[in-house]
Amino acid sequence: MLFSLKKNQREHLHLLHQRSAQDVVELCKSSFEYLNYGPNVQRYQQLANKYSTDVSTVQHAVEALIALLIDATKANATEIDLQRLTQEEGYSEDIVEVLTQFVHSKRNFVEGSIKSANIRAYRLINIEWRLEVRLATRSLLNQNSLRVTMKLYLHTEPKNENRDLLETGEQQPIHADEKRNRKDIIVQTDLNSLVHMIQVLENALDESKSRRVRNIVSAIH
Repeated sequence: MLFSLKKNQREHLHLLHQRSAQDVVELCKSSFEYLNYGPNVQRYQQLANKYSTDVSTVQHAVEALIALLIDATKANATEIDLQRLTQEEGYSEDIVEVLTQFVHSKRNFVEGSIKSANIRAYRLINIEWRLEVRLATRSLLNQNSLRVTMKLYLHTEPKNENRDLLETGEQQPIHADEKRNRKDIIVQTDLNSLVHMIQVLENALDESKSRRVRNIVSAIH
């Protein structure tokens, strides 16, 4: 299956024309580290100083190499396909060899990541909660204990019942053949733990809006 570079990828990979094969090896390593740990701005600054360019140019090149790796994996590109593409882009033979080796050596990692991303994880489709307050007991008259009890309705597939719940405010009956995709969990927590849970979810939401996550999700899908 043939594939080609997008216009912005071609522009961002222009840095490779100006660098040696060893420099391209460094960029490929930075690309793989990006997939594992996220962007390393300090490392990009070091490379930018070495290449006499700016940080954004280095980071764009790294992201373009990630896109090349994922696109080549999705297209099941052969060594001949990669050599054809990179030669058409005008890279030297040494750089063509580096890019070809980079894609083939990391193919299994990308394939595994794509398969993991396609696992049907549970999604929250509804939640019920109540607040319980204990003001005192026989042994401690000045006690003030707060608990939040939540019932989480989870499903492995997007369901039309989401819209029904918003319209009717009632939980719709679940067919027997859907129970295997459904899980209901009751959770009880104190306010401090609840605040921590909310903070973790907000951080995850912020991370999902980052350039790194958007680029990876866009490439996978």
